Amino acid sequence: MDVGLKLQGMTMQSCLIPCSSFFQKPRHLSFSSRLDRNHQPRCRPGIAIAAAVPIAPEYGYVVLTAVSSAILTQWQSIQVSRQRIKSGVKYPKMYEDAEVSLFNCYQRAHQNTLESYPAFLSLLIVGGFGYPITASVCGAIWVLGRVFYSLGYYTGDPNNRFKGMWNTFGLLGLLITCLTFGVRQVLPLYLSSSV
Repeated sequence: MDVGLKLQGMTMQSCLIPCSSFFQKPRHLSFSSRLDRNHQPRCRPGIAIAAAVPIAPEYGYVVLTAVSSAILTQWQSIQVSRQRIKSGVKYPKMYEDAEVSLFNCYQRAHQNTLESYPAFLSLLIVGGFGYPITASVCGAIWVLGRVFYSLGYYTGDPNNRFKGMWNTFGLLGLLITCLTFGVRQVLPLYLSSSV
């Protein structure tokens, strides 16, 4: 299937894998690094530019879970800002210098969430392609666990954060969905193309 892409008045032709043959051995795929008006790329076997992945209607739940995680991080950010004002911690200081600090607990809860957020989103999006409902449930566990984690931290006693540590089960579930999707769907594609 040839698809033309308009880019600054130029046309680039490329061969894409049709949706129905995504998990079959790739044939006649091409890419050309030259982009000019007179060049038409040649199809060469074994090089893929893009692949269409069928997305289940249930993937909408994955999107809603991702949106809820964005709401979580914004809620935490607002909590940190409010506590910063109450504590009188001026920008650009990340932490308060006091030995015991409620502001540091707020800041750390938010920062800890942001440290694992890229991995969470990546696992949610990829795992959701193969198992949208399971990925959404695992993602919701992570989001809710992070709320309890934050609320525990906001008490000022860092040990109370452990009340929400069950969020790691959600992240573990997302990792399993990704690995399963990769092993069952993507790995056979590469194995069959290398034969």
